[in-house]
Amino acid sequence: MSGSLDLRDGCELVTYPDHKQLNEILSFDDDISNFDDEISNFICIIEFSSRIGNLHRIFDDCTTSGKLDMGKTVKNSDATVLGDVPVTNVTRHYDFTISRSQISVDGVLRDTILVNDQFPGPAIEANWGDWIEVVVHNNITAPEEGTALHWHGMLQRGTPWADGTPGDAQCPIAPGKSYTYRYQAELYGTSWYHAHYSAQYTGGVAGPMQIYGPSSQDYDIDLGAVMLTDWNHVPYFSIVTDVVGTDFSKIPPRSDNLLINGRNSFNCSTPSYDNSTEWLGSNLKSSINWTCVEDAPLSKFQFQTGKTHRLRLINHGADGVQKFSIDGHSFTVISVDYVPVVPYTTNTITLAVGQRTDVLVTANNNSAKSYYMRTTTTGGDACGQSSAKEALAVVYYSSADTSTFPAYTSPTTPAKDCASDPLPSLVPSYPLKPSSNPYQQDLTLSLGRNSTGNFEWQINSQTYRANFNEPLLYDAAAGNTSNTFETQDKKNPLFNIFDFGSNSSVLLNVTNNTPVGHPFHLHGHNFYVLASGHGVWDGSLLGSANPSRRDTQWIDVGGYVVLQFEADNPGVWPFHCHVAWHLSGGLAINVATRTDEIVPIPKGTREQTCVDWDAYTKRDEVDQIDSGS
Repeated sequence: MSGSLDLRDGCELVTYPDHKQLNEILSFDDDISNFDDEISNFICIIEFSSRIGNLHRIFDDCTTSGKLDMGKTVKNSDATVLGDVPVTNVTRHYDFTISRSQISVDGVLRDTILVNDQFPGPAIEANWGDWIEVVVHNNITAPEEGTALHWHGMLQRGTPWADGTPGDAQCPIAPGKSYTYRYQAELYGTSWYHAHYSAQYTGGVAGPMQIYGPSSQDYDIDLGAVMLTDWNHVPYFSIVTDVVGTDFSKIPPRSDNLLINGRNSFNCSTPSYDNSTEWLGSNLKSSINWTCVEDAPLSKFQFQTGKTHRLRLINHGADGVQKFSIDGHSFTVISVDYVPVVPYTTNTITLAVGQRTDVLVTANNNSAKSYYMRTTTTGGDACGQSSAKEALAVVYYSSADTSTFPAYTSPTTPAKDCASDPLPSLVPSYPLKPSSNPYQQDLTLSLGRNSTGNFEWQINSQTYRANFNEPLLYDAAAGNTSNTFETQDKKNPLFNIFDFGSNSSVLLNVTNNTPVGHPFHLHGHNFYVLASGHGVWDGSLLGSANPSRRDTQWIDVGGYVVLQFEADNPGVWPFHCHVAWHLSGGLAINVATRTDEIVPIPKGTREQTCVDWDAYTKRDEVDQIDSGS
């Protein structure tokens, strides 16, 4: 969204193509750069493209008086600093219905669960500091399922009940019921929302989030989200049944295809599944028989010759580490997750599940040409490699013939590993230094079996399983502090609670003793990435004066990562692997911090989901075969 003006009346987003027209519409007497006193009837002007002179991206802060403070940049303010978050007095409203569908995005018909019958789901757009309100209706039937939506990377300071995690922040939204999420866009940049109920999001419940704010480098055109995912042709329930089963050969499952913005083609000559594997639930088979159409359409992008374009890359997949490139072009990285970084140049972007990277691409080639955009997975099962070679999309320059495709050439083989971009490259634009003397918690990841022989993923020899009917946040907010957590943990260790009490800063030393890698995500916080490598951490740190910050970090096979977060957001927050199949197998803990300082939860919030869910579970047995979250 470039060139948008946010009006007070109805908060409608209107796009104006140039500086002159914007002046005319606002009836400014002088040039737009002198309109400070004439904007009082507007509440917020945030996003401009470079077509509007030098005011091309951001008017950073909108106050209640309607005046604009253009002083915020990526170098002098940070989204995690509460006082830096603009007060816009604007709420963005969305209405989502989640329901089953059948789609064939790559030519293969499959069962899905979608938001507003779209894949990917509708984009959420807001300006930094806006409030976002989403009404979610659960219309999942045949069979029924609960659901909940998580807003990946959002801090939820002051609204921990809106985090969207059943068993922690809420009960699931019961079938046939609705729930309203409301939270502030405290961070800016690129992310995604997704279901946080079992592995439901891999069935299609996911969409992009674009929060407009300052940029670490100028650009001309914002092309929006480029969503990358692996894609399975069988329902997620069938896959979860396998990955929490007893057959090690089915761990991990390889995806059938890869997609860019929900599209790719598939070779129909070899069916990707047998009809007997199509299960929607424990006792309900799919009605789909193998159906495939060759030459499904690819996603298309338009580059304007000579212009610099922003692409918002998101890995919203189930498992695979994506390596993204555009033939004949290089990238300037300006942001990772929700953290602006000092720009650097690269030819390939590596994204583990849940990670995002914002890049700039300049269209400096022949204006009549087109180029392939590619994403692939490498590194074998340890990196979630797909059965598909790659996903393709097409980038067309201004004068290119959009009815034709570029000549295909084999891609340059990316590195056959799944490590994230080197930590020394990821220097935050706004320097922050971790607190000294943090509390240290050692965590060891492992893969084991339970008493029935089923595989389960473990942290410190304990797997995780959510209790949908008893969200932990409400116990904590009611004054049930560490003693209660200890009692609960002894009574039901599957909650896997780590209560860090009043510690102001926590260091997590995570060692991976499993045969695959893991992208770990912490809710409610950005963390510092202090060290990463193979073997056992030796205590040394990288760049402790201004270390890399993000909310999702890859941990390599046989490796370790050292993360530190400031415990400045009281609550109960999941810390989990974002490979859907590993989380289904229980690879998660709950991090409890300063629970005596949790903000008061509005009266009736728990009841909005839990009364309906309790009634539903008394009527029907929940088909929960995994960790649930």
